[in-house]
Amino acid sequence: MGRAARHTAMLGRCIIVLLASLGARAFAADCSDRVDRASPLLANGYTGNLANTRAYASPITSAKVARLQLALSHAATGSGEKRGAPAVTQQAVFFAAGRELIAMNRLSGCRYWTYTIPQRRDANRQNALRSSSIYLLAERTDQPALLLAGDYFGHYYAVDAQSGALRWSRFVGTEADHHMVTGGSQFHDGKLLVPVASKEVLLTIHELLRLCCSSHGLLQALDAYTGETIWTYHSTADASYQPSSRRLAPNGASLWGTPAVDTRRRRVYVGTGQNLTPPATDNSDAIVALDFDSGAPLWVFQSTAGDAWNAGCELRPPLRSDCVEPAGHDFDIGAAPMLVVRSGRPDLLIAGGKNGVVYALDPDTGALQWQRKLGRGGTLGGVHWGMASDGTRLYVGINDVQLAKGSTPTLINRLLVKPSDPPPGETRPGVYALDLDGGAVLWEQHPTHLHEGVAQPSHYSAALSVTNDVVFAASLDGVVKAFRSGDGAELWSYDTAGDYVDVEGKPGNGGTIDSVGAIVAGGDVLVNSGYDSFGKAGPAQAGPGNMLLIFRLPEA
Repeated sequence: MGRAARHTAMLGRCIIVLLASLGARAFAADCSDRVDRASPLLANGYTGNLANTRAYASPITSAKVARLQLALSHAATGSGEKRGAPAVTQQAVFFAAGRELIAMNRLSGCRYWTYTIPQRRDANRQNALRSSSIYLLAERTDQPALLLAGDYFGHYYAVDAQSGALRWSRFVGTEADHHMVTGGSQFHDGKLLVPVASKEVLLTIHELLRLCCSSHGLLQALDAYTGETIWTYHSTADASYQPSSRRLAPNGASLWGTPAVDTRRRRVYVGTGQNLTPPATDNSDAIVALDFDSGAPLWVFQSTAGDAWNAGCELRPPLRSDCVEPAGHDFDIGAAPMLVVRSGRPDLLIAGGKNGVVYALDPDTGALQWQRKLGRGGTLGGVHWGMASDGTRLYVGINDVQLAKGSTPTLINRLLVKPSDPPPGETRPGVYALDLDGGAVLWEQHPTHLHEGVAQPSHYSAALSVTNDVVFAASLDGVVKAFRSGDGAELWSYDTAGDYVDVEGKPGNGGTIDSVGAIVAGGDVLVNSGYDSFGKAGPAQAGPGNMLLIFRLPEA
């Protein structure tokens, strides 16, 4: 769709939503009832379950998916992107909107409450709820139901799900200037698992007078009701000065993704990022198995050795002082690792890297069972945010876009930052279905979109989801599609980029779809549209946006 046609379609969409809202009721206001903590849970967390399969129970099938219609929308006023998978019950949707955590009625769109996190700012960004999911915990009747989420400055919050009152908050990192929460949390058997990442990988662009790099990744096991630490896994030892590189190390190995919990083996599996400066560690770009009760490492599978990279490697000379040559490729395993349990077949632990490779591991030992290279990879390429599996097939999105990671819209970035050189090979963005037994490609789709009248490949960075025989995949150009899981046939498509009037009467716009992708919650499909962490609109991306869109089967 061309830009003019897209804007015309969006204008018509806004009019329809506006008329529907005015015809049915005034714009949604405060709810007259209260959040029901016993309302059945439809979707929770970034991956929907402890195994991270992103497989959801719903009435949505290949025969019905084309009936999905936009039912509600919410604009995060003042924000340039939408983050965090909403938690959804039969009654309510709990979601992030910039610095706000909001509880909204799922059907009417009325608002139960709003909690706003503290304002903070550094040289790069202002504060926002950044964790890739909002987690609803209502397990214990003797404790309040809690909404759990983390922010850009490494603070974690527990908010009463019924009233919106803060129950506790704390800093979960070790370096106030460098730690943040990006991955989603998991809860099991009394432990809340919170992954912590380092934004020092990007701040090297701004901290030109500071010696790089001191921070590393963490996994915090917390008491969800008090915030107290039970145990902490540190991905590296504390950094110290290294004469060989004249930098600090070890460092990096951030935990970007949602941990997977193996309840039978009582293990936690996490993916790690690259080191920031050499010497590299043996658990960077890796899957690490941890003891659930103590956090002790049990085994490590490293996908790429010797990978040391930070965004200083994207600065033009002579400002590359934090980059140690030759620079690594930034081949994180940032996507959530996935435990696939199949009746009569061996369990598999599935991991995907930004090198474009999918790995199947033995969860007992970490031994490689098979691997399949699907994309060229790159600093934002390969498998970026997550995959999905229904236990029969594995569904993989490949990004393979080449953008500067430091390309947020600031003067220094526009003038001084360029993309890193891509790894060798042909880009192959798209959606793939793999056989779980050996990794053979069963089908693949390579959609395109028009940018200024020219066909461009669509890139799949956001995590995929599956329900029944339907796979949902959303691309950087703002289009969410549904494919039949058996053969990859396209069943439904919706272009989210454009203008809206939300359920509260506020204007907003959709844009790039990244991170969360589509979340299935009963007969609803929820999509965050808008993402500006890596630049504005262009051939690959639809650009900034601030919309939560809720699609619904008419009969649901």
